[in-house]
Amino acid sequence: MAEQWAVTPSEGIDLWRDQPEPPPPPARGSDDRPDESRPGPLSRGGRPAARPQRQGGLIALLLLGLPLVGALVDEAVAPGLGLIFDSCAVLGTAGAAALAERSGWWWVLPASPTVVLATTAAAELLGDSAKYQGSKALATGAARWTINDFPVMLAALGAALLVVLVRIARDRRTRDGRNRRG
Repeated sequence: MAEQWAVTPSEGIDLWRDQPEPPPPPARGSDDRPDESRPGPLSRGGRPAARPQRQGGLIALLLLGLPLVGALVDEAVAPGLGLIFDSCAVLGTAGAAALAERSGWWWVLPASPTVVLATTAAAELLGDSAKYQGSKALATGAARWTINDFPVMLAALGAALLVVLVRIARDRRTRDGRNRRG
């Protein structure tokens, strides 16, 4: 009996199956085509209407790339980060919030302080790595970066919130019909 269990312990038992069986393939001629091949809504000319393109790459480029470019330019002009980086961080966050859909605001808004702090840390460490040798110097520098960048983080977050509030107000006004001039 023990030999039998060793050879086929789970034969006929479905307890070990992690996922249900896949559904059978659709019959030929049925309308179970993927969304890309299924005909969509038609525009006025009878052609398929254009689907909205996601701008996630452009949003990420604005949110991450503009502060990075600002930090590089600021470090090239003078040691340390200054007004160029601050302006690029605020404009990048506001631009990303302006381009993002409502469903994308949940990652654009909280990402801006993290991007500002990470960009500052990378620029300072790469720009003057000898200054931050040792754990005490690095901890002191990290505390200084956080304190000095707090106004920039707040300004970037405020700009993004302002863009979001303006978009919400504009959408409500358009939806309610108050924006029509007659």
